[in-house]
Amino acid sequence: MKKLAISMRVTQAPNYFEERNSIAFNYIEFFEKLGFILIPIPVNTTHISSYFENFKFDGIVLSGGNNVNPKLYKSNVKLEDVYEKRDDIESKLVSFSINNNIPVLGICRGMQYLNVHFGGSISQNFNGHVNISHKLISSLKRFDNMMKNSFHNHCILKNDVSNDFNILATTDDNVVEAIEHKKNKILGIQWHPEREIEDNDYELIRTFFK
Repeated sequence: MKKLAISMRVTQAPNYFEERNSIAFNYIEFFEKLGFILIPIPVNTTHISSYFENFKFDGIVLSGGNNVNPKLYKSNVKLEDVYEKRDDIESKLVSFSINNNIPVLGICRGMQYLNVHFGGSISQNFNGHVNISHKLISSLKRFDNMMKNSFHNHCILKNDVSNDFNILATTDDNVVEAIEHKKNKILGIQWHPEREIEDNDYELIRTFFK
């Protein structure tokens, strides 16, 4: 089975201070149904090169959760749920993917990080996109008129998009829902395919990593 590296989110223990590496069950279930084995990459590892040396990755997934540090896109806004170590480890994953021609899929926060990594920005506190489904608008048949879930209150608007990406799909309120790198095999989607599984998501991701 093909192996995908997947970044992890940082969560806190509920009753005392303890930062934890976390990955939701539904990521595992979703990608295993597609025929992939996920190798979680801890946020706090100091031996990322060992993962690269010991596993032959067929792709990389940047998962959802946590906020991208606003400092990375030159914003002075103060956000909670920011972990510099996560941004740093995902930077290393993206750099490794480019140097080794490995495809990268960014999911929700993962798409936002990819945009920032390549010089784009993020708009904060955009209303109407938490736990709501939206219809996609796209010139591409595989995206147009699809209904996709939405679980984010920060978003990428058209003016936020890095010059390194093409916009594949938006919503009717101009929130960018899918981006594709112009040179490298890098795809970002704002929705969570693993939470509300649809056949077209299986096909999209299976084809992307094929």
